[in-house]
Amino acid sequence: MPEISVVHLVWAPLGTAPLERFARSYRQHAAGIDHRLVIAFNGFDDEEALSAARAVVDDLPHEAVRLPRPRLDLAAYREVAAERTTATFLCFLNSYSELLTDDWLRSLIGHLEDQRVGMISATGSMESAYTAWPPVQRLLRRPRYPPFPNPHLRSNAFAIRRETMLELRWPGVRTKGGALALESGRRSVTRQLWARGLQTLVVGRDGEAYDVDRWHASATFRSGAQANLLVADNRTQQFASADPAFRRRLTELAWGSQAAEPLDAAPRPGPTA
Repeated sequence: MPEISVVHLVWAPLGTAPLERFARSYRQHAAGIDHRLVIAFNGFDDEEALSAARAVVDDLPHEAVRLPRPRLDLAAYREVAAERTTATFLCFLNSYSELLTDDWLRSLIGHLEDQRVGMISATGSMESAYTAWPPVQRLLRRPRYPPFPNPHLRSNAFAIRRETMLELRWPGVRTKGGALALESGRRSVTRQLWARGLQTLVVGRDGEAYDVDRWHASATFRSGAQANLLVADNRTQQFASADPAFRRRLTELAWGSQAAEPLDAAPRPGPTA
């Protein structure tokens, strides 16, 4: 079996609470496949804070990586892929990631064995950073972002072949705008993979893979009460705790005004892509 690295990014300013949630979920839910866990400590200038974070995962078999200077998530992932691992398959989990079910890694990695698949994520969206802005401000974002619908895989929890990742145009973004464009802009990772003829799939806790035309039906991100979500993050938690009016607004941003559905809708598994 090719080597698999799971890279969990720990962002110092967040304190230890998100890391504690991740570690607790990692202990609770079996990955379902052999792997090496890499904990990437990002932005730790304070040795005391670093020691406190290390203590949270001290009982977990892992390799600790300390990034030399703070990085945005996508830039940190690229650095780790290029310089800190040689694994064939990589799974990246951001600082807010919380695993929700057993076999989470097998679900993400398994579909990458199909050479037609370029990337798998726990969530996808049609949201457009251009369309979501007020009309008077859209001209500023028009060159960078397609209008709605703008399908893209979210980067909170995703898996990709290391070789594929290093072949993509993946700059070391230094601003949140640059990171947003890399995730959902006209030259997004998703669109670069499409240009190579590769699929971009969402996988749910049911283990099924959903192609782009079925992302909304996957009941993972802002749909179907997120009942099929594999890995939670701060945005999925925002949706789960929102009042009904705000929840509808978030659904519209992700899937459009025609995507209204009962908030307690059950997941609707689609065919394996």
